[in-house]
Amino acid sequence: MSPAPSALRPAAGSPRETPRELRRRLVRSALAGVRVPAEVPVRGRELPRAVADYLRAGRAFRTGGLAAALPLLPAVDPRRPRRALRDEATAFCARAAAWQIQGLARTVAGAHLCLHESLGVCAALRGLGFDAEVVIGYPVIEHSDGSEELHAWPALGDLPLVGRGGERPLGYVELLRYPQEA
Repeated sequence: MSPAPSALRPAAGSPRETPRELRRRLVRSALAGVRVPAEVPVRGRELPRAVADYLRAGRAFRTGGLAAALPLLPAVDPRRPRRALRDEATAFCARAAAWQIQGLARTVAGAHLCLHESLGVCAALRGLGFDAEVVIGYPVIEHSDGSEELHAWPALGDLPLVGRGGERPLGYVELLRYPQEA
């Protein structure tokens, strides 16, 4: 994937991209000529089903672990072929949907560990037609307390879909991606 144009990259040093910053980037990308096909953005009426997918994957993870949750990551919905692309416009729309899905799911079920939330967001986005994956990474910098905690985040290609946009979480090297290609 080619690097994102500067209009789609977050400001350097921003600790976490807010929904307002995300909207500002959309305006800048629109002004820069990045086209977003009408069938790519997620409409409000699609969100309840996506949140249900999130909650199902989260429940399976909570009760049966990763092995129980992975089969609930749906195949990419073929009815939305434009959403299966990995270009900047699609990534932007997937990030916007991920923000909404994660916010709604946290309102209903509360916040959870990163792997739980990443599996839920990935299941929801895949059900909506985005080719999202869960990435698990290992810290490359030692923590002062000696812990070596793994971290997980949903991604579309190389772009994370929650948290800080434009790059993988700093300080982590990718170990695994799910769902794994056959």
